[in-house]
Amino acid sequence: MVWKFIKNFVFYVGLLVFVVLALYYMWTPRYYFPQTDVFFGKNIYNPYQDVESADWQKTGLYTFPAWYRDAMERLSGNDRYYEVDEYYYDTVLYSANQVFHQNGSTYSQGLFQDDHIVIGCNKIEWTDYPFIRDIHNKQHRINKIRSHGCLLYIKPSVFFDDYQPDHPRLLRNYNGIMVDENFKQSLYLWDQALSAGIYSTLLANTLPKSSRFLPEKQNRIMYVNRSAGTLKEALKTGNYFVATKYDHESDEERPEMKSFLRSVKSEGDTLTITLTKEALAFNIFGQNGDIKKVVKNSRRATYDMDRRDTYIRVEVLFDDGTHYYLNPLHRYAGNTHDKVPPVEVNFLKTWLLRGGGVFALLIFVWLLLYLKRRLKIEIIEPKE
Repeated sequence: MVWKFIKNFVFYVGLLVFVVLALYYMWTPRYYFPQTDVFFGKNIYNPYQDVESADWQKTGLYTFPAWYRDAMERLSGNDRYYEVDEYYYDTVLYSANQVFHQNGSTYSQGLFQDDHIVIGCNKIEWTDYPFIRDIHNKQHRINKIRSHGCLLYIKPSVFFDDYQPDHPRLLRNYNGIMVDENFKQSLYLWDQALSAGIYSTLLANTLPKSSRFLPEKQNRIMYVNRSAGTLKEALKTGNYFVATKYDHESDEERPEMKSFLRSVKSEGDTLTITLTKEALAFNIFGQNGDIKKVVKNSRRATYDMDRRDTYIRVEVLFDDGTHYYLNPLHRYAGNTHDKVPPVEVNFLKTWLLRGGGVFALLIFVWLLLYLKRRLKIEIIEPKE
């Protein structure tokens, strides 16, 4: 009798969970993803046009699971246990999974995989999809998070290929691409978004003091221009850049962390980048991430944009391995530089899915209960 009760309890609880999850998934809106145009126009948007060379704030972004931090604080007896070296930064944003840290406004969103970094928010969004996430699930989550006035950055995972190459071209309402373990995947997705005319910036996670994947310590710093206003405003406009600097084990002194970027000017169609120190190379990229020009062993690089150059982004490499990733400049027409058509709910597909899904779910549940009842009857029938 007890075993029968347990089996029925497990069956009905499992059925209830399945029904709730199925309804949750099928209630996700279906969206139109209108085709975007590449950047075009006579004007050039330059987030660094009014940069002051000596006015950079060194900012770090450290992401960690909240449970890991709590466990390490208990084990170490240190109520401020972090694996990031705060010496290198003027300010550090701490991003814990689904929780604000120390009255901050930054957190990693995602119950099952923290694939969004959210900055400048006053409310945590709990919407998530535990199993399959199609493009509509992703857009729905982004819209829910951005409804709270937050900045949102997509965080592609090295181990879970959650964001396909076409997703940055289709998704809307996000602010940029996050770099977690390596730059290759994030840079590729970044160029995909920019090539589709979707303005986005690059954000980078600060690695722990001793990284498992790098033989040398890589310090990732976001140099944010103080004259741009608040940190949130600077990140939103792109008035910052990402830098990677290295600590070599043989070095006795800590590396110099000041910024060597003096100015990024655009006059007409001519772009000029000036540094305070000679660079090993300026790598200038354009549409689809194609390299347009390389300038070696110089403090200054210029590039004349032609009409085929929809956007330009610059990477600067120094002889000690330091690498700068500048946010893009792009063409635009009219009074605003960001005119991407928003996604809209496809009401026909949404309600067809909901109506058809509910009908199919009812048939499935009825069939399952019918089979359960038939099997039960066959089992208790006496043998002749």
